[in-house]
Amino acid sequence: MNISYFQTLRQLLIKSFVIYQPQFKSKIINGLIWSGITIIVTAYIMPHIGLKGYGAFMVATTAVSWGFFSTINNIAALVSDITNEGSNLMYELTLPVPQWVIFAKYALVNAYQAFIITLLIIPFGKILVWNEFTFEYFQFFKFYFILALSCLFFGFFSVLVSSLTKNIYNMDDVWLRIIFPIWFLGGFQFSWKTLYGISPTLAFINLLNPLTYALEGARAVSLNPELSLPYWLCVCALIFASGLFGYIGIINLKKRLDCL
Repeated sequence: MNISYFQTLRQLLIKSFVIYQPQFKSKIINGLIWSGITIIVTAYIMPHIGLKGYGAFMVATTAVSWGFFSTINNIAALVSDITNEGSNLMYELTLPVPQWVIFAKYALVNAYQAFIITLLIIPFGKILVWNEFTFEYFQFFKFYFILALSCLFFGFFSVLVSSLTKNIYNMDDVWLRIIFPIWFLGGFQFSWKTLYGISPTLAFINLLNPLTYALEGARAVSLNPELSLPYWLCVCALIFASGLFGYIGIINLKKRLDCL
């Protein structure tokens, strides 16, 4: 990348961070409320109906899930920018950098905004289920590496979905037809090996869902790794999915906005 492109991208990211700062406290509260309620229900209520030991499973799961939702929530803003010719996006496309740099910026902004919130969920979850979630299998650097990689994938995924969404009035369709299915079927409440034990066919089909690798990878380095997909397989899958989805999303946006 030309050094001037990098400098422009850096300044755009700094600008986005400054704009984001006033929302930071509210976003943290939202993330902790959602993850806290999810963990408490699974750790202290679900065992009474036979689902014991489920709280620890949900700690890593909620961290990845909140990163996903935090990123997806920004799709409406980008779609609004795409459909509004007087938007900030249109101004940024006039800057002396390739258009792909601007589109990649949106993915990176979504990624870091999601990541800085999810950083807090593991220690928060540990407090909530103190004895149940041990650090016997927890690998700090590997966990936060795949969490960051997952957020990067979510960022490029949001760009792709934005490129396919006609306007903000279609957001209900996006949530119900795309977001919810890939999240709920991607292993939010079950592991891939559990699904394989029920139906190998459905399990192999589920390998086409990139969110599976984000959830499985996080659990592989926070719980017993024998119960999850291999960590490095998940890492490679997320890198591939980030590149593929990012490329398709950027190409779609360039066509949609008639970029040269």
